[in-house]
Amino acid sequence: MSRSGPGPLDVGPRSDASRRVRLPIGGPSSGRWRAIGLVLFGLMLGSGVAIHASSERALQRVVAIPPEALDLAVAPEAVGRERGRHLATAVAQCHFCHGSDLAGAELADDPLIGRLWASNLTAGRGGIGRHYERRDWVRAIRHGLAPDGRSLLLMPSAHLAALSDEDLASLIGWLEALPPVDAERPRRRVGWLARLAIATGRAPDLFAAREAGSGQAPERSVRAEATARYGRYLVDVGGCRVCHRDDLSGGLHPLSLPGEPPPPDLRPGGALAAWSREDFARAMREGTRPGGEPIDREYMPWPGFAGLSDLEIEAIWIYLRSLDVDEGRALASAMR
Repeated sequence: MSRSGPGPLDVGPRSDASRRVRLPIGGPSSGRWRAIGLVLFGLMLGSGVAIHASSERALQRVVAIPPEALDLAVAPEAVGRERGRHLATAVAQCHFCHGSDLAGAELADDPLIGRLWASNLTAGRGGIGRHYERRDWVRAIRHGLAPDGRSLLLMPSAHLAALSDEDLASLIGWLEALPPVDAERPRRRVGWLARLAIATGRAPDLFAAREAGSGQAPERSVRAEATARYGRYLVDVGGCRVCHRDDLSGGLHPLSLPGEPPPPDLRPGGALAAWSREDFARAMREGTRPGGEPIDREYMPWPGFAGLSDLEIEAIWIYLRSLDVDEGRALASAMR
């Protein structure tokens, strides 16, 4: 049987000409669907504009730090550089983001996240060490701000702010003496997902700026000893709370990567409940769990922590063993 001209769209097998499905092309239904589509598109467009505007305001916001808050109680020359080298390589692990030569490294290059690079810290071409003054180092490390007062991204200043004046001075002295490396890095581009995180505050470690005057005033010095107090200091400066959460309870965090295993609960009763101090030291130095299972260095940077001294590992272990669930919650609340 022949037909002339276009007819209704036939879907699936049929036994007679009456089994036909008509698509809503034209008529009142079509107008309703167009209206719904336009409303949804408008909502999405409006949300996108609002997110971009909110994140841009945060990115362009200038925070003024009083000059006296940028002065150290101790001059870098008075404390030497070796302690600074140890803090940078074994505790804070600056190379994890800034590269083995600290000349910068790619953190992300993704259409949704953006193109983010850690800075070249040296005095070579393209390096911030070429023009940073000491107050600029303090502003960046302790407050998460660039010299112009705008926020840095993915700079763990909320944790590095715990550095004592002596340790920060030693770290700055070491950074100032780095061999220059010529490496100009691309300009950053902040993607939509990163902007969403900034606008909603869902990833505080992405947006580094800290309010001037927030948190406790740094101590002049911290005594290195096998105590829970010193262990907490190392945990704070080492950025353990970035992945393991403020109360060290573990679980996926806002900056978790696709496929990343949930960081373990480090409190008593958590993943380390049956571990001994020796098991903990072996994990930190050799990257293996008590049963011999390897720890993925992509997510747990144990090769850097291998440089921790016996005293530092013991202090961290004592601190972790001193925590309980209620204390951890109280600590997390106090750090907000």
